Amino acid sequence: MPKEQITGDFEIVLMELGVLHYLIDLEPLFEIVNRLLKPGGRFILHEFHPISTKLITSAGKKHKVTGNYFDPAIETHTVAFSKHMPDEDQKQLDKVAQRKWTIGELVTALGQTGLVIKVLEEEPNHKIHDIGLPKTYTLLAEKRQ
Repeated sequence: MPKEQITGDFEIVLMELGVLHYLIDLEPLFEIVNRLLKPGGRFILHEFHPISTKLITSAGKKHKVTGNYFDPAIETHTVAFSKHMPDEDQKQLDKVAQRKWTIGELVTALGQTGLVIKVLEEEPNHKIHDIGLPKTYTLLAEKRQ
């Protein structure tokens, strides 16, 4: 559907875990979210925290800072579901481009589309040896009335 035909009919748009890193530009996505929502509609995003995806590598109880939180690189990775396929099928899969976003980049891109951020809640990792490290976050934004 062309974006010009997207109308504000929805009260809620929900995105859940592991979506944003497949996008190399966030603003077009958030512009579409804004168009989908009716006035007062809400956008809910629950996503992996960039500290756990960009910065820290964990192995059991050991954590190492191995990444650069501010690195804007586009990386190439194997398609996520490939580990569930037979080896011969895995070889035929394409690689995917991924961009890991900082919280600041996310908030800025969202704000530039006119959505109003109401809540940004960072959730801790609940594994006993990971207490104190963020695992996910939930962002709630609203379309102006």
